[in-house]
Amino acid sequence: MAKRKTSVPRKGSAEVARETNLGNHLLVFNDDEVIQLLRAAVEREGTQDAFARRHGLERTYLNQILKGKKPMSRAVLNVLGLRKVYTPNEALPAATPKACRYGLTGIVGPNH
Repeated sequence: MAKRKTSVPRKGSAEVARETNLGNHLLVFNDDEVIQLLRAAVEREGTQDAFARRHGLERTYLNQILKGKKPMSRAVLNVLGLRKVYTPNEALPAATPKACRYGLTGIVGPNH
């Protein structure tokens, strides 16, 4: 009598990717962390004015970003070597803000 083959549990794509080192291994920052990175970059430059001039940005807009009054612009993200990406909903905890639960925020770096 022939032996019955036992089924081997199948692995999900995330598990296979981890085991085989496939996929991107990225640094992921939330909006608050990107502001911290921006503050550190401005501090290294000395002043907001010096940072803005060096990178061709408007000082007033930079100030509004740092105060949380304006959203982070693509130009500022480029200066920091970052880019905006979208993440799947299931990768985020339920306690995150609504916009984050919809996968609408996430900043990764470096920008390639």
